Amino acid sequence: MHNQKTILNEISFSGIGLHTGAQSNINLKPAPIDTGVVFIRTDLEKQVHIKAILDNVIDTVRGTNIGVDEIRIFTVEHLLSAIYALEIDNVYIEIDNIEPPILDGSSTDFYKGILKAGLKELDKKKKYIKIIDPILFYDEKSNIKLEIFPSDEFSVSFECDFEFGNIGKQIFKLNSLKNYAKEISAARTFCSLDELTYLKENDLIKGGDINMGIIFLNNNDTNDLIEVKKNLNLDIDIHKSTSQTLNNIQLRYDDEPVRHKILDLIGDLSLLGKPILGHVKSYKSGHRTNIEFAKMIQSSFSTFKFNKKEIKNTIPHRDPFLLIDAIIGGVPGKTVTAIKHVSLDDYFFKGHFPDNPIMPGVLILECMAQASCFLSLDKILDKQNKMMLFSIIDSAKFIKKVVPGDDLYIEVELKKIKLGTASLRGIAKVNNEIVSKAEFKATIVNKND
Repeated sequence: MHNQKTILNEISFSGIGLHTGAQSNINLKPAPIDTGVVFIRTDLEKQVHIKAILDNVIDTVRGTNIGVDEIRIFTVEHLLSAIYALEIDNVYIEIDNIEPPILDGSSTDFYKGILKAGLKELDKKKKYIKIIDPILFYDEKSNIKLEIFPSDEFSVSFECDFEFGNIGKQIFKLNSLKNYAKEISAARTFCSLDELTYLKENDLIKGGDINMGIIFLNNNDTNDLIEVKKNLNLDIDIHKSTSQTLNNIQLRYDDEPVRHKILDLIGDLSLLGKPILGHVKSYKSGHRTNIEFAKMIQSSFSTFKFNKKEIKNTIPHRDPFLLIDAIIGGVPGKTVTAIKHVSLDDYFFKGHFPDNPIMPGVLILECMAQASCFLSLDKILDKQNKMMLFSIIDSAKFIKKVVPGDDLYIEVELKKIKLGTASLRGIAKVNNEIVSKAEFKATIVNKND
């Protein structure tokens, strides 16, 4: 067990944001015990604090972006990766625009700068996320897999496989954060020449130039290079681009791409808000799946859990219509995750396509509604005398059938609650694949009315 840390002195960085092209200045300041990592937008009329946690992730389009309400900060993963690797628990990050500087596309300048500013131990022990049982995430559509296993320290193994730039299959293991500076921090972000065109056409990498990462070539087709130089207005040396990379940029490591993927993964996992004791294994993951996996880890240690008996103390449903079996995670008042073990013994299979049993879609929605009670009722007084009733189904989509033997995971988010009516968003998954999703409203009423 170690004490919490912050930085000893302030440290500043300036530069252009990769995707937004915004010129920004960031200033890291010491923060007290239990603050966490907090971004502060100083360019607004009123400062906005955005904590670097999973609940504030708003999207993962070519980077990890966080925000509160309509206020966003883009591409935070490189800075967060360096902060996590230095085992810093508490720091304020003042930023005067919408995206931290990309610098050279790695985290090495952040890491070295913060280390030079110094670290300070605080008078309180850290709290860790200690992995007791293995946790598996698998995305069937993209064939991406993430796992975490019990370990006395944090480590990461990563396997990737890219068709462009002669990268191919690469495997690397970071055995300890003590090796981060030497083995990971200098690895730069990268893409292919084809991706470069796509990103520019989709209004991304506005601030990107050929010195902010690595651009791998698909081949040595001079015509492609001439076209890219013309359309994207980049400083491309056509005759020099005869190797694996644009302008013959030299790699810092032979396997620099897989090392950068580890850098990104560490930054994304830092959004759990606590240091991890476990060995992470990844196969081809990116920001989206990193965040989904982190949410799964978060749910596994959540104290927001209820068994069937405890569920009956909160909602009035009873067999055969008490459908959810357990509340297994979530953030009170914000999100909830429930599970329904779908069994051939469930009463509805006796009459709903008995020769080809499929769980009725309306009952999947009912599972969402029952789970939502643990969000909406948490927001009101005298909840033991209240109950929730479906009032509006704004939209519902059934994507795949649910059959006996499936474990149905129901995730519900409370969007807002006003005048006793809760607006909710629900997703149902089997094997990490979405089978149904819906947006609906439920109204709080007195049980005796």
